Amino acid sequence: MNAELNAPDLSFDQVDPVYRAFIDDYLRLHGLDPARFCKPLPGQDEMFFKAILPNYEFEASISAFKFVESTIRLGEAYRQLVEGVFGGYRNLGPVLDFASGWGRLTRYLEQRLDPSQIRVADIYHQAIDWQVSTFGVAGTYSDKDPAQLSYAGKHDIVLAGSMFSHLPAGLFHAWLDKLFSLVSDRGLLAFSVHDEAILPIGETMDASGLHFLRFSESGSLDLDIYGMSYVTEDFVGRAIARLGPNLSWRRFPKGLYENQDLYVVGAPGVDLSGLRLGSVPMGGFETLTTLSTGEIEYAGWAIERTPGAAVEAVAVHVDGAEVLTVLPDAERPDVQKHFPGSANAPVGWRFRLAARPGAMVRVELRSTSGLKGHCYAQAPLGASFTYSGWSRRGLR
Repeated sequence: MNAELNAPDLSFDQVDPVYRAFIDDYLRLHGLDPARFCKPLPGQDEMFFKAILPNYEFEASISAFKFVESTIRLGEAYRQLVEGVFGGYRNLGPVLDFASGWGRLTRYLEQRLDPSQIRVADIYHQAIDWQVSTFGVAGTYSDKDPAQLSYAGKHDIVLAGSMFSHLPAGLFHAWLDKLFSLVSDRGLLAFSVHDEAILPIGETMDASGLHFLRFSESGSLDLDIYGMSYVTEDFVGRAIARLGPNLSWRRFPKGLYENQDLYVVGAPGVDLSGLRLGSVPMGGFETLTTLSTGEIEYAGWAIERTPGAAVEAVAVHVDGAEVLTVLPDAERPDVQKHFPGSANAPVGWRFRLAARPGAMVRVELRSTSGLKGHCYAQAPLGASFTYSGWSRRGLR
């Protein structure tokens, strides 16, 4: 293996005060205590330091916001599973976050469940030790070989986010079988994949239905066991059928993260036919223009990735108070390339506002799915414009 990442920890106290205000407001909107959530980001966290941070030109403050944003989207998917299958967190038993990394989801779950209900597992032992000591959850060391994982607990939810999206075919089947064995009699297994719709240009899907590429953001895991995989729904359906007869399962396109599909498989006898799960709308500010009236015109983009849903309104808040609502305007095909295979076309939005310099401007993207996305800007102070939607590699 290559050497593990060992960057300095990032404290949220290092985050620019404007972005920290965005973060705190965003967390409170979702009923989370910022002080509990904003533990330092460990320097060995490859997901943050090798994926998020480089994507935002190594700007720590916007990257910290994007970390929080991605956590909330993950948490919202989890909430819908909990409410749709179990009727709420109060009815939920033990849960397992497998391939948990350094605890992105743990920061969310430990404010929803008692830590004694939460178990995390990962191949990185230090990541598990850190979560156990920081959040008081239970931990299990994983292994490269699923046959070597001796743990056999049962859980109402076993989630493997962004793990199966990196596995070759043999490990895909072996880990699916192993993790399904950890599901309780009334529980479910949820896992995310890269669908064939986002297969890189120039690549051709294998006849098997899984195409594996030997590259990833990890600098320490062997590329023979952890690369980038792309699958067809037929491949996943056949893999699930190997777990047992007549299992109830659902696919939710773009159900997790930005571009991964979420599959949910019920234990024998658990009916998931009525389960609904939407993706949180995404969007961001792009430009502002000072008008002759003294107002500022703000403009940005939004996308609803949930099939059959649409962004129906854009509500604008200044320092926490709603001041106006506008309708989305024209479609944005230039944004579409960042969300290949999305069920809906991106749209633009714009509004005019005379807000005090330095005010917090929050845009709420309201979807017909019932979910809401949020993006932030600071009303300009002179030539300064701080906002939450920029990336050198594309709109996020």
